[in-house]
Amino acid sequence: MARFLLLALLLLPAAAARAADPALEKYRQFHKEEISGKYHGEQLSDQRVVMLRGFQKHDVFEASKWLIDEVLSKEKAADAIREAVRVLGTYNDPDNLDALVKLFPNVKKWETRVLLLTAFGAMKGDTPEKAIALGLKDTAPRVAAAACRAAGAGRRHALRPDLETLVQKHKSSAVRAAALLALGELGGEESLPLVFRAFCGDPSSRVRHDAWIALKKLTKDEFACDPSAWQDFWKKRSGEVPEGEANPWGTAFPKVDPKAGTPGNFFRIPLLADRVVFVLDTTGDMTSPWKIDPKVEKTKPPEERIPSFFNVKTRFALVRAYVMQALEQAPEQMEVGFVLFGSEATPWPEIPKLLRNTDKNRGLIRSHLETGFQLKGVTAMYEGLAAGWGFVKGGPDANFDRGADTIVFVTDGRPTDGEMANKPERLRDEAWLVATLQNVRFETVGLHNHQFDLLQAMARDSGGLYVHAQQEGDPSEPQDLEFWPAKKKAFEEARKAARKAAKAGEGSG
Repeated sequence: MARFLLLALLLLPAAAARAADPALEKYRQFHKEEISGKYHGEQLSDQRVVMLRGFQKHDVFEASKWLIDEVLSKEKAADAIREAVRVLGTYNDPDNLDALVKLFPNVKKWETRVLLLTAFGAMKGDTPEKAIALGLKDTAPRVAAAACRAAGAGRRHALRPDLETLVQKHKSSAVRAAALLALGELGGEESLPLVFRAFCGDPSSRVRHDAWIALKKLTKDEFACDPSAWQDFWKKRSGEVPEGEANPWGTAFPKVDPKAGTPGNFFRIPLLADRVVFVLDTTGDMTSPWKIDPKVEKTKPPEERIPSFFNVKTRFALVRAYVMQALEQAPEQMEVGFVLFGSEATPWPEIPKLLRNTDKNRGLIRSHLETGFQLKGVTAMYEGLAAGWGFVKGGPDANFDRGADTIVFVTDGRPTDGEMANKPERLRDEAWLVATLQNVRFETVGLHNHQFDLLQAMARDSGGLYVHAQQEGDPSEPQDLEFWPAKKKAFEEARKAARKAAKAGEGSG
């Protein structure tokens, strides 16, 4: 959503001066006709996305109605739909908003409804709130989850009762989790008891994780994802009330589910989810040594030490040690899958099968990570992520609550091979689209000189965490970078060139 707001700010001066210059108006009209005329004749969705970006590049505001009538109503490719919604959200024109809200109830593709709701979440006023309220009642879980995110992003306090009802009654764990996060964004103490009960007793690990995030926002406290710590906090806050007895809100004090377990520690990321896919870099560079000072490790508290540090000699050995530690600490009902990628990507087990986190299966996983492949090749990052997304989509029946809800992505490199080699921004767009449509979270870990900004953005866009894993002697962790600052510069240069051409009478048709 930050990208929508950034682009909106960049375009404000152009919007104010719109229609003031007849030459510029003629220039925009030319590009509107040129782009729209070629659009439907293009077969490749990638190229259609490029054309849609031309609307922003040339400030073709008057093409908005065409985007609604010709793209959102007829388009089938999700990436092109995303781009059309992004363009419309950028301009944020009241006429567009009314048209989009009227279009929303009649849209058959759930992907388009999800992306429209994402745009509504960044818009002001009562009109988009009506569409978000409608989305909360949508029978498609992905759409209802998107409406929850929009309600939270837009701070729609009037929708709090609807969100609370979803937490209590919705069958989809993904929708319950999204509603809890939205309540956390709304703030206030009204929803605290409900969120606390979900954290202690919801059968879904993903729901408990997101209830924990909401608790931290509602209480401004940074307790770990540990029910006992929050139980103690709650008793002090509401009075010493034994489990099962009435608390000051007049409801039974929630009991902690004994099977819930605690999250697994994966590079300081608390891993608590229902279905997790590890997408792990297995290129040749992962055989590089990883420096550890055993004396220093021994002085650290147990929870901060590198697991099995005495056996960790390489980058991949470090990753494998953290995978096994996280699985040993995580609940048994959690399901896991793996994608190992170098110049090719290999899912294990076969998609869409996932393994329960049992002792027997952990033995199979350990064996596979030790002897089941070779560390070689270059970094086909898109292929690795695409194989991981195969686990996300829910199997043959595309059931929202059967696919992976969390992707743990680990690499020490940059996208240097495969379909999107040296195109990290496009890779980020694809990851954002998967996260938005499938309600999946990316937890990212980068080693050595990896693609810092890409991994940071993937995590941030999806509500996950990013960790820069460092070895003994590495420089301090880099600050969170603005994602490709050169993009802003290029955007401004393109607009200046367009205005200069318009004044010179170029592109008049």
